[in-house]
Amino acid sequence: MRTFKRILGFIIIFVLSVAILSFLLTPPSGIKILLNQAKEGDYDVLIMGESHAECGYNPYIISDGLGVSAVSVARRITPINNLYYILQEANVDKKYKMVILDIDPYYWRLDQTRDAGTDMNLMPRLTGTRAYHYFREVIWPDRFIRLFCDYQLSVENFEKIPNCISAKFDKDYRENNDAGMNAVNRYLKSDTAFRYEGRGFLRGVDRAPALGWENWEFDGRIEQENIDSLDRIKQYCDENGIKLVCVQSALIPSRLKVQNMGDVHDYFDNMLGARGIEFYDFNYGKWEYLYRTDLDYVDADGHMMGDIADRQSKLLVEVFKSDNPEQYFYNSYDEVLGNLE
Repeated sequence: MRTFKRILGFIIIFVLSVAILSFLLTPPSGIKILLNQAKEGDYDVLIMGESHAECGYNPYIISDGLGVSAVSVARRITPINNLYYILQEANVDKKYKMVILDIDPYYWRLDQTRDAGTDMNLMPRLTGTRAYHYFREVIWPDRFIRLFCDYQLSVENFEKIPNCISAKFDKDYRENNDAGMNAVNRYLKSDTAFRYEGRGFLRGVDRAPALGWENWEFDGRIEQENIDSLDRIKQYCDENGIKLVCVQSALIPSRLKVQNMGDVHDYFDNMLGARGIEFYDFNYGKWEYLYRTDLDYVDADGHMMGDIADRQSKLLVEVFKSDNPEQYFYNSYDEVLGNLE
């Protein structure tokens, strides 16, 4: 009996420790709020992707230009396999007619990032059998890491504990109100360079050029599970009468000059074309339709300031409405580079 009590005591202490650390160190969840909005709101166009999509496509402009109602669930550092489950949860009422999926090649590479602590664990956000399938297909192969520890034990995260507690006790955050994203962004310290304007759109308002990006070359190798996830997204869209369109947000010109984004374009253009998926790479957007300089970006990674995000969104509208969308794009990467300033 004494041994049983010790084991039980250990289990209780372990569970309490995990619960307390998770509350104190796991960042407030943006997808918690965005998914609720996408499910409860009267929307029919869903914008998906990572941080470039989060600040690169203005759902208000897309809505007005196309006569639709668009919302974004794009979030930074979102693994591709999570997007499939996010789409299913957002479309629980079968109301979406179009999905705009932004392709950020950094997350598709063979050595793609799997950083913890930014909405990677969808288990608490999924309902019905989606939670079970996510556990079986994503959590279980990862040996439960994301289920119990969606954070990193680091000095930086411990320093963020006061802001983490403040965000999680924020009334709008607790009630899943759209304004709760302000508390999330304050925690992430993105509220100085960006301003949240609703519907998932994060407007760049102040440059932070010291924030760089990892210099890497695309070698054509992609995580197979990313391809599998894309195929599942495509199949789900086909089965539910949803038009799937893939896009790539235009990157900062100085990055285009030193990285082989032409190879990236060719890979995704061929891969998506083989699946019958429309693909519009705004890196190839003609200068007269999408003029841009380094000053149009918050940082060297390619997160947009609000003005160019608005212009990119307007161009996307024109592309969708055009009978000849190719007229808005250069034919080769040499043409892209030849027009850079």
